[in-house]
Amino acid sequence: MANTPRELAYKTLLAAEKNSSHGIDELLSNALQQSELTQQEKRWSMELVYGVTRMKLQLDEWITLAFKGRYRKAQHGVKCLLRMGVFQLKHMQTSEHAAINETVALSRRVKQAQASGLVNAVLRKIQKLELDDLLKHSSNDIQRLSVETSHPQWLLHKWISRYAQPDVYSLCQHNNTAPLIWIRRNVQVVGATDFEALLGKLDITFKKSEVLDVFYEISSASALFSTQEFHAGWFSFQDLAAGVVASLLEPEAGDIIVDTCAAPGGKMAFMSEMSGGQASIIACDASSARLSRVRENIQRLGLKQIEVRELDAAVDKLPEANKILLDVPCSGTGVLNRRPDARWKRQASDIDSLVNIQSHILTNSWKFLKPGGLLVYATCTLEPEENWELVDQVIEQLEQAKVEAIEDEILKPYIDERGALSTLPWTHRMDGMFAVKIRKMT
Repeated sequence: MANTPRELAYKTLLAAEKNSSHGIDELLSNALQQSELTQQEKRWSMELVYGVTRMKLQLDEWITLAFKGRYRKAQHGVKCLLRMGVFQLKHMQTSEHAAINETVALSRRVKQAQASGLVNAVLRKIQKLELDDLLKHSSNDIQRLSVETSHPQWLLHKWISRYAQPDVYSLCQHNNTAPLIWIRRNVQVVGATDFEALLGKLDITFKKSEVLDVFYEISSASALFSTQEFHAGWFSFQDLAAGVVASLLEPEAGDIIVDTCAAPGGKMAFMSEMSGGQASIIACDASSARLSRVRENIQRLGLKQIEVRELDAAVDKLPEANKILLDVPCSGTGVLNRRPDARWKRQASDIDSLVNIQSHILTNSWKFLKPGGLLVYATCTLEPEENWELVDQVIEQLEQAKVEAIEDEILKPYIDERGALSTLPWTHRMDGMFAVKIRKMT
């Protein structure tokens, strides 16, 4: 068990470095649950872990400048120590003295004593450098932006091809900040007055959404997880954009809704709550492990009329429904501030394979939509290949399919020129989401 915030951060980052298949969110969550640190110490550890993860490319550039020898060949533990030290020096309020000395002391506590001299020397060199000293080594504008904002160059090339340069910079800056915390009140369980009183009692400041009034932007979340009200299903954590996507199906009593890629279950839960628990929802996912999260949500929130099935929407036979939600697997480039390690786990070539999966899910699911029914295709990516380009390509092959423009006046600021939901993180202060309504004509 980690005894200090730095030890907890180091062990979490080291586990992620050794095995990239483990998500940083899960590793950090497990470490925090097992620790006996104070809430303030936990918040500090989270800032360090997520910050190092987001800024890894830039941190490695700093270290490479000051490192004698081949930094790429350094041990995982040494890399983690150096990144932690540099992040504290360049991006946190930690004093330079503490950033260096505490990292050196940490190297001894985590059995990296042989590297303490190296850590000290590298950090002292970097202490004297400014960002311009780092950026002047870039050979072109894309590389400079990549280093400055810690984003892979392939992604920047894509964005610069269709967004104005200031927008790309704003997007990158957004991705390097902690996400806003949104919470959704469960209308089936608690009224607004009692819910807001709970937030006040916990000294949590809040702002109610003007788009969906059951969503609140809150100042902090850590105190909420241990409350009796959380376990009693009063609320869920969900970004506003995800809630908007679920609302597009307009769930009502008597609907039969298939949520094809339901895990972890946030949109499914909101659809159930919107229908007053009177819609029949079949929550499907290809992963049995991920479906366990769906079942947890159903139980905690007290949801009714929900059936959970392990089904692959790309190939399996689905139940017939009058409404279908396809929240398909995607590159996730609209939620990079919420998923700190995602930018390093994707490559340009992944998009082709994702488009293939998305096409199969849309084509297969369409067969099980009843005439007159509504399907919502949604992603959390900004990439056109996975959004309009895919919809345009697939819809030609679907019988009786017609795109239906979203005409909700409240959503007007978030709707593109063709009638689809298209939220931009740096503009709309919510996750980047795409969603299009497709009607099966009778």
